[in-house]
Amino acid sequence: MKKNLIIFGLGPHAQACQYKFLENLYKSGLAIKILLLAELQDQQTNIETFFEDKELLPEQIIGLPPEDRNSDTINPKLLSALEAIKNQADGVLICTEPKAHKKYILWALQNNIDVLTDKPLTACNINQKGPQQLWQDYLDIEKALALSKARVTLLTNKRIHPAYKAVYNIAKEFVCEYKVPITQIEISEGGGVWNFPCEFAGKENHPYKYGYGILLHTGFHYVDLLLHYQSINHLIGFKEDSINIHAFGTTPFDVLHQISKVNYESLFPGEDFSEEFKQIPWDNYKKYGVVDALVSLQFLKEGAVITQSNLNMLQNTLSARDFRPAPNNPYLDGGRLTQNYISIFCGPLFHIHLNFFQPDLLPEDEVDNYIVEIYRNTQLIGGESYEKIEFKDSLFVEGGGAISLNYAAKRNILENWLEGSCPTNDFALHKRAVKLTADIFEEILKRRKERFN
Repeated sequence: MKKNLIIFGLGPHAQACQYKFLENLYKSGLAIKILLLAELQDQQTNIETFFEDKELLPEQIIGLPPEDRNSDTINPKLLSALEAIKNQADGVLICTEPKAHKKYILWALQNNIDVLTDKPLTACNINQKGPQQLWQDYLDIEKALALSKARVTLLTNKRIHPAYKAVYNIAKEFVCEYKVPITQIEISEGGGVWNFPCEFAGKENHPYKYGYGILLHTGFHYVDLLLHYQSINHLIGFKEDSINIHAFGTTPFDVLHQISKVNYESLFPGEDFSEEFKQIPWDNYKKYGVVDALVSLQFLKEGAVITQSNLNMLQNTLSARDFRPAPNNPYLDGGRLTQNYISIFCGPLFHIHLNFFQPDLLPEDEVDNYIVEIYRNTQLIGGESYEKIEFKDSLFVEGGGAISLNYAAKRNILENWLEGSCPTNDFALHKRAVKLTADIFEEILKRRKERFN
């Protein structure tokens, strides 16, 4: 089991997820050590406050200048510290903004140290380097991996989340029994993140100003999940030889024409948004990352369409935010509400779909539900014409509080990785997702160019 770890980055998500799970294991008696934590100097106060009441403390903290967040190379001071402890380390956790992932992954592979990294695999300034840099990053890491004794694992938890896993297993069972492929997949994800007019410009965590946005935020989960489901067809000989892509995306420029200054002042009586709207860099916002992405796909074999898919990755959806000051973390403190819908058809014979909505307030004795419903053409294939399966979102109780299924899936990945193997989230399984993400970007940017140039 891995016990001597290096951690790159410890933002709000990593504090609530990776670190929390590690500290619980430490408290249970596992001799985990954090040999080194690297974080940006402008986060020093947050980090010091965070560790005030913690038991699992880093043996060494290296503060990096803020400009390091955009550097393709490891800071010399940090590199020196890493070289001094590399022979002690048996695991690297990468929890930084994804622009920094690649350099740390390559360092770990060169030193034969296993990696667990947040999704997406990498990111870059899309407007400067182009979306195919994402694919090149994958190929560079793939090459380094072939020369290394280490493994790379991605924290893409949807694959092993009980509700999403049930959809996969039930669809797979039908496809393999009746040899009828999945003909239609629809996935919609509503992130419910409400960024106010000038907040798009300053964000460094889940940013937009570098040209990406939803596709390299939560969107990567759903590109990966779509391909995970579609790959069921490969089991019965329906592996595609081409993919047609049509993709559209909105930018902050579009969102602020949808919800205008008049709307803001109507929703927040007595507030004046004049100065905020004057400060908006309208031309830059046209080039910013995607807020909402609508993607249509056709998977073809020998010219025939086998599967059609709609993938809607949206952040401008229902939110519980009702205050003006910018939250410290819009994903945890900003009134974020999450909605997921998945629908899979196997022609006229079979249909399965999943619904999840995270409401703002729940009665004390209730929890969020993932509802999976299954429909069959019973006259031809038998079975129940309708089935309903519910997955309660607070099945796990930890330290007096409930842990969601989503977080439980992440914990499962971390624990498997610490034990030495996590085949469901291995690097190679994400190859198609990285390539498709890059290609979707190409389509979105092409259509954006038609609009704005």
